[in-house]
Amino acid sequence: MERSHYTVDRRLYSDEVVARAAHRHTGEMNVTLEIQDGSLVVIFSAKEREALPSDITERFSRDLLDERLRASVRAETAGLQEELIRAALLQARPPVGVDVPV
Repeated sequence: MERSHYTVDRRLYSDEVVARAAHRHTGEMNVTLEIQDGSLVVIFSAKEREALPSDITERFSRDLLDERLRASVRAETAGLQEELIRAALLQARPPVGVDVPV
């Protein structure tokens, strides 16, 4: 079975970012995450007897960057998301003093 190992520096990418980027490929190949000497190792292996995609290195690198950016946006907009959810829930409540049939 064909395999590729990628060692990811945990100072550059959080474990969650690596897991999200790796998960994108679980439909087409097997993915395993391991910790070795403080680094996160992603192992891609071909399903059954198929070959790994020739561009997996480029795709995984791009996915790591994409997931890191998404994590930054989530962190920066967390307060806004909470406010939007709170506002939506307030609008969904029936007005005070009104009986709502169940």
